[in-house]
Amino acid sequence: MDNFSLILSSVITLGIGILSIPLLPSKIKAFASFFFVLLVAIATSIPAVHALLGSPVEIYLPGSPFFGEIPLRIDALSAWFILIINITCLNGAFYGIGYMKPYKAQKANLSLHWTLFLLFQASMLWVCMLQHSLAFLIAWEMMSLSSLFLVLFEHEKKDTLKAGINYMVQMHLGVAFLTVGFIWVYFAQGTFDFLALSNYFGANFNAWLFLVFFIGFGIKAGFVPLHSWLPHAHPAAPSHISGVMSGVIVKLGIYGIIRVALMLQSEILLIGESILIISIITGIFGILNASVH
Repeated sequence: MDNFSLILSSVITLGIGILSIPLLPSKIKAFASFFFVLLVAIATSIPAVHALLGSPVEIYLPGSPFFGEIPLRIDALSAWFILIINITCLNGAFYGIGYMKPYKAQKANLSLHWTLFLLFQASMLWVCMLQHSLAFLIAWEMMSLSSLFLVLFEHEKKDTLKAGINYMVQMHLGVAFLTVGFIWVYFAQGTFDFLALSNYFGANFNAWLFLVFFIGFGIKAGFVPLHSWLPHAHPAAPSHISGVMSGVIVKLGIYGIIRVALMLQSEILLIGESILIISIITGIFGILNASVH
């Protein structure tokens, strides 16, 4: 089976899972979700392994006269994150089978929870594959919204609701910065393809544009001082969701920063040193905060 067929099969599997999980008995929803997560993981991990072995994937999906074709690319960077996403989601879904047993009576909530879990996995994978700024933003927003509603599973608790609102506001602040950055590049280059970033930074280094992208992705990554959503959202979420968020969703902020940084043609050392300093400050702050609590 070629890479396009594998990726298409993952989308079909996702659709079947979303349609079928609400119709299944409560006692098997979690098992069914794990099964669909496994199928999606297999279908997307094979192209990722191909990319790591030196055969990157490049597929152009049909678009529109305005949007243009939508490039789907899996290179070595994407591949590593795809594998991490799949391994983490499999662990999360497996642990969730036992964790969600006390909630069997909440049939509607369970249906929504496991449907959102599938969307969560898929949207994170699409973030790593899509290299069309508008399609990327849609996937990024799907990832944020699905994780938001997963965090809000026990929304009747005041602290959980407060954490969810805080998370929603900050995630959409990040999306706003990313939107500004991609629109900036579009008006400069006339295309939504990620290659426009490389062309733009190749012609001139723009520290302000990089800062816009860094803030947008840095909020998701939890860099200090953009981290305030993180210590509230993680404890509020069910344990298996918190694990996936810690293991993957925060790292996708790092993915975005690396993706943009790889497009730079100049001032690479300055940017690298700046990110290193911010990372050290974030790490020290995290250690101090953990020791206090």
